[in-house]
Amino acid sequence: MKFWFVFGFIVSFVLLCGCSKAESRIIPELSKFEVVEPPLDFHLSSVCPSGLKLEKGFCVIDYRYVQSLEKNGGLGQTLAQVKLDPKVIDLGRYLFFDPILSGDKQLSCAHCHHPAYSLSDGRKQSIGRDGVGYGPTRKNGVILKRSAPSLWNVVYMKHLFWEGRASNLEDQAEGPLYSPDEMASSPEVIESRLNENSYYQKMFQQAYGKKRLKISASLVIDALSTFERSLVSFSSRFDKWSTGDKEALNTEELLGYNIFRSFVARCAECHPPPMFTNNVFATIGVLDSKERDFGRETITGQDLLRGAFRVPSLRNIAKTAPYMHAGNLNTLEDVVRFYNEGGGRGNGAPSDLRIHWHVRKMGLSEKEISSLISFLNTLTDETSMPKFPKSVPSGLPVALEIESYHNRSSIK
Repeated sequence: MKFWFVFGFIVSFVLLCGCSKAESRIIPELSKFEVVEPPLDFHLSSVCPSGLKLEKGFCVIDYRYVQSLEKNGGLGQTLAQVKLDPKVIDLGRYLFFDPILSGDKQLSCAHCHHPAYSLSDGRKQSIGRDGVGYGPTRKNGVILKRSAPSLWNVVYMKHLFWEGRASNLEDQAEGPLYSPDEMASSPEVIESRLNENSYYQKMFQQAYGKKRLKISASLVIDALSTFERSLVSFSSRFDKWSTGDKEALNTEELLGYNIFRSFVARCAECHPPPMFTNNVFATIGVLDSKERDFGRETITGQDLLRGAFRVPSLRNIAKTAPYMHAGNLNTLEDVVRFYNEGGGRGNGAPSDLRIHWHVRKMGLSEKEISSLISFLNTLTDETSMPKFPKSVPSGLPVALEIESYHNRSSIK
C-alpha cells in the first residue's frame, strides 16, 4: 500500500511539471492579483482584459455602471471611449513587468506600480535607480521626491505626475524611463536590447502586424501607454449601488456618502463621481517630508499654484496608502482628520500658500469620520488588475520574490 501511494505521488508530480506552457497556469497568491505562467513563446493574447469588452476586434471600456453615475451626483460629462488592440495591451503588459527597459536591467515599471499595492508601491517616497526589492521593503537606491501615484483610470487624466508636467501617457512614460534617478535608460539602449531579443521581435510583429519590424522606442512607448489605458476601475460596490443595487451599501456607508457630498465636508467638490477627481490642481497645505516642494508652481511659474498638486482619483483609495504627494499621511483616518482640522490651515502649513477655500475646519463627529471612511472603502474595485507574469521575455527576474512574498504580513 505504501509503495502505491509513493508511486502515485511521483507520477502526479511528474505530470504536473510536464504541463505545457501553452496552458496558462495560475499560481495562487495571498493578494488580490494573480501570478500566471506565460504561454509558450510568449504568444500574445487576443482576449480583452477584465473591465473591457471586444467590439469589432478592439477592446473598449465596459461602462455598464457609469451611466447612472453620471446622473447621480456626477458631472454629467460623457466619458471618452477608446479602442485598444488586445495584442498591444498584452505586449505592453510584458514590457511593464520586464526590467529590460532600465539601464541596469534591475528596475521595471511594476517596481513602483505593483499589483500588490494597487498599482502604487506602498512607500512614502519611491526609490529609483540602484534600489533593491519592491514595495514598502524596497531599500537603498535613489530616494525620489514624491510617492508613486496609482495608475487606475489614468486614461482619463488630463495631467500626469503630481505637478502635471506631462499631458498624456506617452510623455509620462518617457519620464521614468529616461530619468537618471529612475530607470536611467535611453531610446538607443531600449531599441538595441529589444531588437536582439527573438521573443520581443515576434511579439512586436504580432502586435503591430508587420514582418521584419524594427522595434523603435516610440513603439515601446505606444505599447506601454496602451496597456496603461486598459487599467480601469468601474465595478465597485458604490458603482453597483448607483446602478440600482440598493443592498450594495449599508446604512453607515450611505451616511458616509451623504457626508462626502455635503456642504460641510465638500469632498465631492474636488472628487465628483464618476471619476472622483475634477482633474485640476489644488493647494491644501500638506506638509512636505523634507525639502520644500513647490508643486505646480515649478511648471507654471505662478505663485498662485505654489504647493498645488493634482487632485487624485479616490477609486481604490483604500488600497493605496500612504497618502498625498509626500506620502506623509499613513491611513485614511489620518487623511480625514487632516481635512477635519482645516487641512494646512490647521496643521501649520507655510503662510505663503494660497490654500483652496474649500479646505476649512469641518467639525465632523467621530461617528461621521468613521462613516466617511467606510464610504471611501466602497470605491474599491480591483477586478481589472493585470495578471502578473511569472517570467518575462528577457529572462530577467520580475518584481516578485515568491518566498519573501508569502512571509510578508503587510498584504491583507
